Amino acid sequence: MTQTALQALLLPPGGIILLLLLAFLLVRGVLGRMFLFLALVSLTLLSLPLVASKLMDGLETYPALRDGEPLPGEAQAILILVASDTTWAPEYGGEDLGEASLARLRYGAYLHRRTGLPVYVSAEMPANGRQVAALMAKVLRDDYRIEPAGVEAQGSTSPDGGLPAARMLRAAGVGRVLLVTSAYPMARAMDALQGSGVQPFAAPTGFAGRAPPDTAGGTALGMADLLPSMKALRQSRDAIGEHLRRAWEQARESGGAAQLRPGG
Repeated sequence: MTQTALQALLLPPGGIILLLLLAFLLVRGVLGRMFLFLALVSLTLLSLPLVASKLMDGLETYPALRDGEPLPGEAQAILILVASDTTWAPEYGGEDLGEASLARLRYGAYLHRRTGLPVYVSAEMPANGRQVAALMAKVLRDDYRIEPAGVEAQGSTSPDGGLPAARMLRAAGVGRVLLVTSAYPMARAMDALQGSGVQPFAAPTGFAGRAPPDTAGGTALGMADLLPSMKALRQSRDAIGEHLRRAWEQARESGGAAQLRPGG
């Protein structure tokens, strides 16, 4: 057994999986073993990179804007949707943006350098929107020397499913934007922005799905795809959360349509 495989089996989540397996073998009682079995199987599967990639496959439907290829010429600005997660970073003097937000800002700055288009940023959730908005504006200014043309702190989706950021864009006379967010929630963000009266062009980043073997960076199925990892567990969590959000919005739209029908 290689050192990599041994680490994957002993460090979380692999070590937890082994403890659950041991508990399953030692516990007595049908009900207890049934719950342990379900916990063992679900944690094992969700921790495998191969499973996490499959969960993401149906979500990352918009392709990347390939480096060197022409960008949509109709876009008037860049809108970056910044994730709500923050992290404690004493080396920067306090709170900082999370990994997903920094990846989106970096790609938005890259597109700005290519196009010269103004950059607008919007927080993803209203709970800590003001804090996130201040952080993302600070990172753009300090790290990328980009002055944001507008900052939306109210969160990405309003009760009617639209994007409050669209009001900011329309007020600035912007009707068509390059939309930057992570690849897996892009379809939902595109629908919300279109429903708010702004035409988006997808500019996804942070792809979590597995690259096909016939593409640059793609590899054939290997041992690493079948060993549990925390990264795969996080991707599975994100994918399941996105599937649930889409199902919730579809149910809400169906409910609204039913109320509009006679007798609904």
